[in-house]
Amino acid sequence: MTCAPGDETYELYGHTALRIKWGNDDIVYNYGYFNFKRPHFVWHFILGETDYSLRPMTMAHFYRLYTDEGRWIDEQVLNLTPEEATRLAAALEENKNQAMLENWTYRYNYLTDNCTTRAISQIVKALNGEFVLPTVERTTYRQALHIYTIGHPWAQLGNDMLLGAGSDKEIDASGQLFLPIEAEELLQSAQVRDTSGMLRPLVTTRIRIADLPDKPADNHWPPIVWVCLLLLLTTAVTLYEWRSGKTWWLYDVIWLLFQGIAGCIIAFMLCFSEHPTVDSNLLISWLNPLPLVFLWFVIQDFRHSNSPRYFWLQIAMLGVFYILALLHKQDFPAETLLLALCLLIRAAWLVLRPKLSKPRYAQQ
Repeated sequence: MTCAPGDETYELYGHTALRIKWGNDDIVYNYGYFNFKRPHFVWHFILGETDYSLRPMTMAHFYRLYTDEGRWIDEQVLNLTPEEATRLAAALEENKNQAMLENWTYRYNYLTDNCTTRAISQIVKALNGEFVLPTVERTTYRQALHIYTIGHPWAQLGNDMLLGAGSDKEIDASGQLFLPIEAEELLQSAQVRDTSGMLRPLVTTRIRIADLPDKPADNHWPPIVWVCLLLLLTTAVTLYEWRSGKTWWLYDVIWLLFQGIAGCIIAFMLCFSEHPTVDSNLLISWLNPLPLVFLWFVIQDFRHSNSPRYFWLQIAMLGVFYILALLHKQDFPAETLLLALCLLIRAAWLVLRPKLSKPRYAQQ
């Protein structure tokens, strides 16, 4: 079973489940269940300690759950032998019993171990033969995620700022199975090679059992527009200072606060979170806590009409960032390149200004 994307951020990529019809039973096995009421849920989620579990439900309940949210549902009938079908049903029943009696969970990883990969893994384990995927164009985790966040630019920017260089690793068809809708298309062309070398299709038929329209895209101004406006504002402030001889140092203090707070988030995720690839995030080159460490000294330099020496360090950090971008060490979103440019303009101006003119500092 493949379900359309939903409205919540964690629903943007769709959902996968397994349906077993056995006699009078019609049960859907859902590996994507998590409990919002778990103590300290938000804290555990930030740390990447997201424990998911298997939740069985009737097909009627599953159907209502997703159609009430306006999400379409596709069903693919698996081409299994009686022995394979029995093995799969038994494995799911065993997982269900564990989930019901032992509070069974698994550590969720949305790139490599999620509701979709768990379901496909159970299918593959039940096969009497080799699971053969079609050859597809290689992509990266980040590019694959972009397909589903293109209509939600704020969610896409948040993902791109938190995901590190590890998400830019190329993946083949097996690596793309973490996305429900991609997995549906791949399974449609997948085959099973038996011990004699004969191939059979894994899926016999595909039908849409709940035909509902896709969700509309987010119509708010995308972040790139706001960042461009910030760049224009930064340029205007710098030109004003050049022409007037005044310094709006409060503007730079606000920028350093933003940079330092965002840097604390990036540094915390890099050091402590179990979420995939956040530990390789090269945005730490300029989004780090150092601006907060030096903020008091910067303010004192401004107040005493000195050119803050910190901005030499700022230029060095931003220079490293742009070198990393040019070397394609990580696929940085355009918004971060422009935000860094805002900081570079201010840092370069504040370093070079004493050589260009004698500033008169504005009363703040």
